[in-house]
Amino acid sequence: MFQIIINQAGLSLGEIEAINNLFSNYYITENIIDYDYEFASILEIQFIKDKNLEFFDFISIEKWSILIEIIKNIKKRRGRKGLKLEIIIIDVDKLNYKNNNENEEEEEEDDNQEIIFRETSFLLDHKNDLDFIKGLERIEITIENISEIYEFQKLKEEKETDNKKINENIKYRIDENIESSIIFTFNEISRKWIRFTDKTSSNKKSK
Repeated sequence: MFQIIINQAGLSLGEIEAINNLFSNYYITENIIDYDYEFASILEIQFIKDKNLEFFDFISIEKWSILIEIIKNIKKRRGRKGLKLEIIIIDVDKLNYKNNNENEEEEEEDDNQEIIFRETSFLLDHKNDLDFIKGLERIEITIENISEIYEFQKLKEEKETDNKKINENIKYRIDENIESSIIFTFNEISRKWIRFTDKTSSNKKSK
């Protein structure tokens, strides 16, 4: 599955066209969302892909670099009111199993069933240009690091589930989906993306 969803508020027609033209070979859905009046504009981009495909195989590094430059220009145009940005990577898993108690038509539907296997979000709401751009540029490194961690986990889980029944394996994977869905926020002090927690939220608000 290859899909990109763009949710935005306050972007110009030219800015939207620049993003759409960049991903013209993908299935794109665009939605206008409600304003957050704390920011001049809001941009949320969801990348929906097969969980077995690496992100930078889904989106080439060249396209990603162009997207980063487009977002930098959007941010600079917003000045002090800022741009609220969220990049969301959604890994979809196709369940491939059959239930002997159902007819062939229902089995065929099961074969095509898809679930969200993992969701990784990068929330960037810094109004300072330097902090915003630093965070934007470091998303790429974080994605690559996460990919390596998930690959290690995948190999470990495959060994653990080799002898389990299919239905048990599916339940395990669905349960794991919730645990592996994470939100990252950019820490401008340490200059790195950190996992969002209630503590992170309270520290940020106290600044």
